[in-house]
Amino acid sequence: MISQKSFTAGLLTLLTLGLVSTHFTLDYPLTRGFSEDDEPKFCGGFPTNATGRHPFPLSGPAPILINSHHSSAEVAIIIAFKSDPTTFADFNTSNKVTFLRPFGRIEGRGPLCFNIDINSLASQVPNITDGTLATLQVEYNGGDSPLFQCSDLILQKNYTTPSNVTCVNGTSSSSQNSIPNGASQPKAGANSSANALVNQNIIVSVMIFVAMCIALA
Repeated sequence: MISQKSFTAGLLTLLTLGLVSTHFTLDYPLTRGFSEDDEPKFCGGFPTNATGRHPFPLSGPAPILINSHHSSAEVAIIIAFKSDPTTFADFNTSNKVTFLRPFGRIEGRGPLCFNIDINSLASQVPNITDGTLATLQVEYNGGDSPLFQCSDLILQKNYTTPSNVTCVNGTSSSSQNSIPNGASQPKAGANSSANALVNQNIIVSVMIFVAMCIALA
């Protein structure tokens, strides 16, 4: 027989594993892909154009939506203006990392939103024009190890972000200014599959543990 103490300890362990199984997702613009095992790799382990290229405003504030699964984390947003970036060096301009958002702390789990303006980089990257290809990479560290997600973009002068993808009191980002800590809840946006994945992992873990208890009883 398995004691009640052992049962409780095992159940808590499985629940904890399910809760930490995912760390963050990039929900807008659409990520190249999500793999829990590969998220510590460059661009989350996915190649260029894994989900195609997505239109993004060439200038003016535009939202970046993530879903955080840590209570706090350090987040930066960088960008490359190459057709097929394959290394972190491709995100450098004049030997400096091209930041849309320098590293800053966020607080709270769930959806978070940042407003960025690619046109703020005009002094560093003067050849940004309508139709420029770019890749955005979010760097996220919740305290265990750095994690990465990428989205491949085509910058468009007259593109307007969909009305259901907006920030309320979003954190503005510029390559030249320090960024206030924190971020805002998005009013609406692309729904992440990560929450469903976490819940599924918890349910499966509990079912496996209960089945083991019954088998060993």
